[in-house]
Amino acid sequence: MNVTQYTGSSIADTSRCPSPSIWADCPSVEIDSGIKSGVHLFDDFVKSPKIVAGADGNSGDWVAFASTNATGVDGADWGGSLEVTGTTDNEGIGIRTGSAPFKIARAQGKFWFEARVKTSTIADTKHGIFVGLKQSGAITAISPITATGTIADINIVGFHRLEGDGDYFDTVYKADGVTQVTVGSDAVAVVADTWVKLGMVFNPSNNVLTFYNNGVKLDDSYTVVAAEGTDFPNDVLLGPIMSIVLATGTSPGSSSIDWVRAAQLAV
Repeated sequence: MNVTQYTGSSIADTSRCPSPSIWADCPSVEIDSGIKSGVHLFDDFVKSPKIVAGADGNSGDWVAFASTNATGVDGADWGGSLEVTGTTDNEGIGIRTGSAPFKIARAQGKFWFEARVKTSTIADTKHGIFVGLKQSGAITAISPITATGTIADINIVGFHRLEGDGDYFDTVYKADGVTQVTVGSDAVAVVADTWVKLGMVFNPSNNVLTFYNNGVKLDDSYTVVAAEGTDFPNDVLLGPIMSIVLATGTSPGSSSIDWVRAAQLAV
């Protein structure tokens, strides 16, 4: 049977556990056991990916990329984490799932996502961060975040910390060939060296994609349209990603991921 979690959503859940307000109705046990058809991923980075600089290739259960002077190491956090950083301006580093198993579109099943991340600095022009989902394909030094700090011309949805606005995440989405849309500007406040949980839920009963900060619904949401080929990537498969691009080579700081969880029911 599914493990029921308390569903209160008015109080921020800052614990290490996934937020009950997001996951209470996710039948993860049934999915994992094959009783219900769906996909469920949970990785708490007890075994952090060992990221090789200058490559985009398999790294444990993930596919990882790091520019020549970028590194990914075990974070100094209880329970395991992955810390990524670098020493050269405009270099990038990140991890993604090898496949893109999820689709946020009408006529698809309910979708849940959450990741717990932190950054060592909230100063501007240190490094940009993206956490969320992207289309299948390699991470590079200019994708999903370009050298100018903008989102590359790809299919993507999630949370973007602009390199020029270090103390906030925006909620964003973009389809390739179409202008990026910011759903919520300065949607999630960031505190240095403090974990924050970034979440999304797509509910096919009303076709709304809702964003969460520490388990609390954000004011801005998006109703996924039926038409494909618009500014929302509802026509492609997507997979979890966490990536940074340095905005300076001098004390750029680092970002860490504690865990990521994503699930979707089949239709």
